[in-house]
Amino acid sequence: MQQLTLNIVDENGVWERIEQDFTSRLPLRNLIWKGGLTQSARFIEQLDIKVTVGEADNTSSHDTLALASEHAGSGRLLNIYLLESDSDADTYKAVIKPRAKTWIGRVSQRKGEDWMIVYVASAEEIQRMSNNKFLSMRTSVFDRLKSDFQGKKDAGEHVVLLQTGAVESWNSVFLTMRERVVQALEERVSQLADDMRRMDANRMLPGWNYCKFFVLKEGIVRLYRLMGLQDEALAQYDELEAVFFQLLGAQRLSWFSTFGGLAEGDDYSDILDTSKRAYGRQLVETTISLFDFRMYLFGCQAQLLVALGHYAELAERAQRFIATFGRSMREPGTGLSTAFVAAWTYSTCMNIAEILEGSPASGGVRADGGSAMRALAAAKAGFLAGARQQLDVLGALWQRLPNGNGDSDLPSVANPVLAAALATDERFDQIYVRTCEQAAQYYVESGRRRFARAMHGDVARLLASRGQWAGAARLLRTLVPGKTEPLSSLDVAALERLAECERQLGNARDSLECVVRLIAQPGADSSYATMLSDLCGVLGEEVGDKRQRMAGDLFKAVGAAVVPRNDTLCVEVRIRSQVAAAVHVDRVAAVLTSGGGHRLEVEFVARDVTIASGESSVMLTADAVSCAGRFSVAAVCVAIGGAEFVAAADTQLYVHLAEHPANPVVRLRPALVADMGCPALRVTVDTRATSVTAGMTIRLFDASSGSPLRVTRCGHAGFSVADGAIVIKDVIDAGCSSEADVELAVDPQVSPTAVTVCALFKTATAERRVFVATTSVDTAPALAVSAHAVALDESRVAVILRTQCTADNLRLESLCAAVPDAEWSLEEGTVMRRGDVVTVVREIANAPELRLQGEARFVLPTEDSSRTLRFNVVCSAASPVVAVRMTTGSRFCRVLEPTPLSVRIVGSTAARVRVTVREDPEHWLIAGAINCEVDVGDADVCLEYSLVALGPGFLPLPVVCCEYVSGDQIGTLVDADFPTLCAVPSHGAMAVYSVPVVVRA
Repeated sequence: MQQLTLNIVDENGVWERIEQDFTSRLPLRNLIWKGGLTQSARFIEQLDIKVTVGEADNTSSHDTLALASEHAGSGRLLNIYLLESDSDADTYKAVIKPRAKTWIGRVSQRKGEDWMIVYVASAEEIQRMSNNKFLSMRTSVFDRLKSDFQGKKDAGEHVVLLQTGAVESWNSVFLTMRERVVQALEERVSQLADDMRRMDANRMLPGWNYCKFFVLKEGIVRLYRLMGLQDEALAQYDELEAVFFQLLGAQRLSWFSTFGGLAEGDDYSDILDTSKRAYGRQLVETTISLFDFRMYLFGCQAQLLVALGHYAELAERAQRFIATFGRSMREPGTGLSTAFVAAWTYSTCMNIAEILEGSPASGGVRADGGSAMRALAAAKAGFLAGARQQLDVLGALWQRLPNGNGDSDLPSVANPVLAAALATDERFDQIYVRTCEQAAQYYVESGRRRFARAMHGDVARLLASRGQWAGAARLLRTLVPGKTEPLSSLDVAALERLAECERQLGNARDSLECVVRLIAQPGADSSYATMLSDLCGVLGEEVGDKRQRMAGDLFKAVGAAVVPRNDTLCVEVRIRSQVAAAVHVDRVAAVLTSGGGHRLEVEFVARDVTIASGESSVMLTADAVSCAGRFSVAAVCVAIGGAEFVAAADTQLYVHLAEHPANPVVRLRPALVADMGCPALRVTVDTRATSVTAGMTIRLFDASSGSPLRVTRCGHAGFSVADGAIVIKDVIDAGCSSEADVELAVDPQVSPTAVTVCALFKTATAERRVFVATTSVDTAPALAVSAHAVALDESRVAVILRTQCTADNLRLESLCAAVPDAEWSLEEGTVMRRGDVVTVVREIANAPELRLQGEARFVLPTEDSSRTLRFNVVCSAASPVVAVRMTTGSRFCRVLEPTPLSVRIVGSTAARVRVTVREDPEHWLIAGAINCEVDVGDADVCLEYSLVALGPGFLPLPVVCCEYVSGDQIGTLVDADFPTLCAVPSHGAMAVYSVPVVVRA
């Protein structure tokens, strides 16, 4: 674009002397311009203007289009006539005045130009002019010039005086120059605006031409641009664009010769370079194509936006321009191929990205990170991403990408970088990767990391298409989010590619993990089911029988229930599958765990089943373990090939298992015959429908603590004891049973009340099976028998046999015991409750050691058959023990001597009284004379008896009662002082009392 010019006409050689001073004061500054279309004053900081020296052009133009064209629209604004003369009046009239008048007439004919005469005066002439002015004499050449050519007062100064040595004179000259330049600009804009308004008013008339309208309006645009009013110029181009799209919508674009775009190099151009072709001449001649016009119009707008520094707006407009114009080029009838449109789009996107990269804000994106800078980085990333998309199209057409649909008729590409990329695969990959990485970098700077990951995903896709699986997998692993994070559509695509890369690299497990995450996404494709089965099969070939436990929630256990069957244990497990299609699984296993002290796990299995999408039921069976009770579903595992998935449950699932209907069972109950001090159980083995051919090992455990119970003896020939366990080596056929009484090595005082039996055995098919059951059985005897001997004298002892009930209740049918010289028995049945005691005392000859043997037969209410408890106890005679009386302050006071029992009768003078020692079987065994009758006044009667303690501690002595036998029976009996409590050191201690009785009135 040419500059505005100022033409100097010098006929006297003045310019050479003043040129340096004149040009040093350029450009013109601080202009106030009021001639805009907006009718608002604008301040022009400076106006660049070019100085030319020579005669004025004799040609004149009255054509508005010529005035607004590229050459006439920019050019001469002001003509200056330099004059210096010391001539007299006659010379002025004859020479100077005619020349000046001719020059003024010539330049005045040109539209949009102004003129001024600068008279250069010497110092002497200035002095004369000052003197003449004082004398009111105006005879100088300058005075005559002002008088002849100044014109009307409101037209402004046209003739000025310059004194080269005075700064004030120079300022005055340039002030007039600014006024004349502004006047010329205002006149030119006003003339163009009037013509433009007239042409715009005729828009709907036949013959109206948009190209000529564009040229006319662009004349004003150029003036605005020359004045530095870039925003005003941009507004005019925006109005031209709006008119264009209005006409485009009305299908009135007949002024454009063709669509264009077919010339060489049209696919590659610099948007900011509008001088590539003579667009102005083509517009004037109405020969411009639609392609060239759109490129020219947007290029002019882009130049102004860059000049204004509006890079964000440039990016927004460029995005809109590329999208809309790209669609226009793809429409039928344009004659442009897909390859051309793609090449043009790529070059334009890269061109805009380079322009934005040159913006002043580009260098501050990383340091500042402001919103405007982030937006600019996002815009650059968007254009680079658009260029990358066109590389996909071009790579397919030029067969630089796999599965490309090559075209035999491909145009030449003007962009040298793009042409080199399409020449070889290696160079194409370099350009492709570099474009993606640059776009990703700008996306990161703008805070759009998701889009950056998409760019890296495109690089990985290219590497995978080249078979570079390791590089693609390495890049994709950085893109896939953590296992707990949700997946976007981009993440799903990255996971799919990563799964394929891992599969190609032979990493079946890693590939399977990707597929599992894909399946877990809502709306997953059904094709993932095939991928799942294939990868599990590949993994099975790698690991064999050692299945790999996989993470993920592909399957969930939502319910469990026992299904009754006659031949096996069966549990129905409901499984919810997230796989979008049915999946064939090799094995489904549910591990059930019992509670309590003895933890037991039972595995139910189903093989070769199909799990449908959604919720389905699977029947699982278990033959190896038989155990009744409440079990919790600890885990449900689904095995496919070499992978195993855990089907976790949202809530804890429970089932109540029964015993296996066909497996052998082992029952426990108390032994019918037991020796006292040796806890014993009767063990019964019932094989039911399964024969035991390889033996059985039975172990017993305390159900509450889980500690083992050691078996010491078995009362059956086919049963043996090994390491505290019961071992059956014989074959037990199906439908048979066998039983034996066994003794346990436990403390009778802490014997367990519930026993868990665990039986291990093998079937006829050599299958190992287990039976587990817990039975409430008391291993302690229901009776406790003890014997004591007390020496009555040197030759006789009292043997006390004490039998106490330790069960809730029972019926003692018989109790018999024998010593070397005597035996006794209790034939009658006695009902006993817990704590009841049956005591038998017999006097026998004394011996150093007494061995008492016998047995007690009893029946429990819950049993039909009676039990037998055999006992064999040894005791020795104990010395007599005298009871002691307790008094306050001491534990043992003194030996209690027998004192007379005084019975006093009040209210009667004659009576007979019976004195009786009341029996106390709970605490004492009383022997001897326990009653006597005494008359009043009889002092020779003596009550003599023996007490044998039935337990240690402080025991109350038996009560002595008195009652009337004869007499008036109106008196009151008063007992004398008699011991009521004695200390017994041990069970079986004996005290002998000889108490005189005296009855007195």
